[in-house]
Amino acid sequence: MTETSAREPMIVLGGGPIGLAAALLLARAGHAVTVVDGRPAAAAAADRRLLALSRGSWQALVPLLAAPPPHAAIERVRVSSAGEFGGTRIDAGEIDGAAGAPLGMTVFYGELHRALDAAVAQQPGITLRRPVRAGAVLQRPQELSVTLDDGSALTAALLIHAEGAPDPGPRAEPAWALLADVQLDGTPPGEAFERFTREGPLALLPAPAAVRPAWSLVWCADEAAVARRAALPAADFLAELQAAAGATARVCAAQARQVVRLTPSLRERLHEHRAVWLGNAAQTLHPVAGQGFNLGLRDVLTLVTTLAQARRGDALDVPAALATYAERRRADRRVIGTVTRWLPPVFATPLWPVAAARSLGLTALDLLPPLRRQWARLLMFGVRD
Repeated sequence: MTETSAREPMIVLGGGPIGLAAALLLARAGHAVTVVDGRPAAAAAADRRLLALSRGSWQALVPLLAAPPPHAAIERVRVSSAGEFGGTRIDAGEIDGAAGAPLGMTVFYGELHRALDAAVAQQPGITLRRPVRAGAVLQRPQELSVTLDDGSALTAALLIHAEGAPDPGPRAEPAWALLADVQLDGTPPGEAFERFTREGPLALLPAPAAVRPAWSLVWCADEAAVARRAALPAADFLAELQAAAGATARVCAAQARQVVRLTPSLRERLHEHRAVWLGNAAQTLHPVAGQGFNLGLRDVLTLVTTLAQARRGDALDVPAALATYAERRRADRRVIGTVTRWLPPVFATPLWPVAAARSLGLTALDLLPPLRRQWARLLMFGVRD
């Protein structure tokens, strides 16, 4: 419900899905919000990256939208490790007894951005400035100001950084992935695959499609392997992909290959006086398990909730609220960051004690439904504060 009283003005730097979701929720709480975006709207709308939204993320986003974007349900996930025994299947029907509720949804970045952009246009209290970039930020005890590259300046009580990514540091190892559109033979809609190989994880995610079921490939490896596969003739690439996928899925077509580079990083300090960092500006994750967007959206939800709980009548101590926010996000960021950082190397190492342990771990997940449900809830909802 939208508050009727005018509250502290706020600035969001970054007009991607995380920034727009933050603006919508803050505006519904009665704040005047200015979104500053350096990209034209058309650039974001044309982005064909596939986002995996957990059940919790989808439930939070849908009420913000006039109409949901085209999406595909993730009903079950098959997890396996190449060349080893053990594997498991996580099925939506056994989680929380919520038969019929999918584990999550997939949407194309551009389609989600378009839907959020339409919601922003209909929401009073939001001003969208694009394409324009932010420059100097000046913090004062009771407010801050941001100078824009068009010469204008904005003043607000809170500045939200939702653009770009934190500095990964000189020792950060980049993650490389090959993306492609894939057709599978004999796989029911809603089936997703997470296949761990010695080179890196390979994921096949159901993708929105108007005509026939489709999947999106995310195949992680080092830079040389990704570049080589991107340049392979179609038939050779298909054969190599099938060999990596093994018996988990029968690949019958692959097209639109694209190489992406992502350097996992984590910003240690989330706030400075009246400024806060969230989403990709706070952390970027390895693409394994598709947790990056979901972690960022939980940043947004926690920030908005914390600001509301910190209000005392008409007064809001923004710096104190941001300190509380950072503490509340500590466990979720640490756990999900650790999981996505260590899963790929643990499944890549050839050391036999580790190989035996990971096979036993997958077998335990398969044989122990309570353990499997706990793992699924972690990926769907994160660490609850």
